[in-house]
Amino acid sequence: MDSTKAKQWEDRFKGKKIDRWTVKLLIDNGKSAAVFLAEDDERSVALKLFDDELIKRYGDESQIARIERELTLVGKEHPNMVRILGGGVFEDNHFIVMEFLNGPSLANCLADVPEAKVPALVEQLVSACEFLEAHDLAHRDIKPANIVILGDYERLVLLDFGVLKPVGDSDGPTDFDGQRIFIGTLQYSSPEFLLREESNDKNGWRALALYQVGAVVHDLIMRRPIFGEFLNPYAALVNAVQFEHPSIASETAPSFLVDACRMALVKDPEKRLEVVNWDSFRAPPALSAAEEARKRVGQRALFAQIQSVGPPVDKSADEAELLDTVIEGLKIEFRRIRQGNATLIPPLEISRTALHSRELVVRMQASYMLNLAVGLVIDVKVKIIDADAQAIAIFVSAMPGQEISADAPETEVFRGPYSSGAVGDRIEAAVFISLDHAQQNIDSPVNLDQLGVM
Repeated sequence: MDSTKAKQWEDRFKGKKIDRWTVKLLIDNGKSAAVFLAEDDERSVALKLFDDELIKRYGDESQIARIERELTLVGKEHPNMVRILGGGVFEDNHFIVMEFLNGPSLANCLADVPEAKVPALVEQLVSACEFLEAHDLAHRDIKPANIVILGDYERLVLLDFGVLKPVGDSDGPTDFDGQRIFIGTLQYSSPEFLLREESNDKNGWRALALYQVGAVVHDLIMRRPIFGEFLNPYAALVNAVQFEHPSIASETAPSFLVDACRMALVKDPEKRLEVVNWDSFRAPPALSAAEEARKRVGQRALFAQIQSVGPPVDKSADEAELLDTVIEGLKIEFRRIRQGNATLIPPLEISRTALHSRELVVRMQASYMLNLAVGLVIDVKVKIIDADAQAIAIFVSAMPGQEISADAPETEVFRGPYSSGAVGDRIEAAVFISLDHAQQNIDSPVNLDQLGVM
């Protein structure tokens, strides 16, 4: 619906009573509907009237099915989702009634959002997505224009459920002549959704939602719309969605948000699900267990006065280059950790198990001065998930002695874009937890599950 028709509708419906709501004025219009401020004796609402041209084009049955999908949200309330109050038909025009939100869309206030407010707003958006997912619903059109910001940039509300889809259902209301047509917004669509090659299950729709949230976070971090430079011609935007990797960099935004954004925008949906989840958009917990272990190791030092070789991994050139970079970075991190804690950690022997191997073995020799009776061995394995996005996973196992037993469990201690600082923090935590375990003369593999995955 264009603005001219929306204005004509304002003149047509202003003052009329639709259900129990009296239409006051036009608020906004989009390609499928016009939204009016309406009220009864108790409160104001937003009343969305759908374009009758859609019915002529796609049929009444299709439009009713879409509205019925939206109406399934009546009674399903979440503080970060607009409340759907009801709907029906008035003078052959279908309508939806929802709560009135007196605030700008994120698209219209993007540059004004205080940076300090961004993490909390993102967490609210994620919470709304998790709520929909728990009810087996896919929004499919998450973007700044469908987000309202309220108060002093304190509250975020997701709206516009016009292409809502129950997970696993057929695409009936959004199909035409048996074809799976593109719906939603291309600029904020994932590559697989653009081509309608998404998997129609919870993982498939989660992959899309993660991508779209990542795109919103991109806009908040970079203060500009994603792929804004590719809007024209249309083919350029189609190409960008499929092949361009947007730059995401900030000296002031929290590193975990920058990393989550990068990972959420991975092109391949299966790889995307490997490297990012909803918790990725939340601040990571403090490594309290590692700090406690470090303290105990230091106390013992004060009282004292003081791997299996595997075949080379067949990788592409980009993956092999990233793998070598990560392995060399890990060597540097282990040496840094030891040099910074020379009174707590005995000398290290660091070796890669084979040329181009993904495995690194670190051995600490026995030291009676440091209560390390049989030494300690730490085995580190690196998995390259997506070389283009520099997405990796790191697994660690450790046990007293000089060799890792076959039954030693591997713990995933890092997953995300490679960063020497972020990886170094996790490795240092693993070192002190492992050292604490070995100093207690526990003859068993180290349990690193308390580290969790970042």
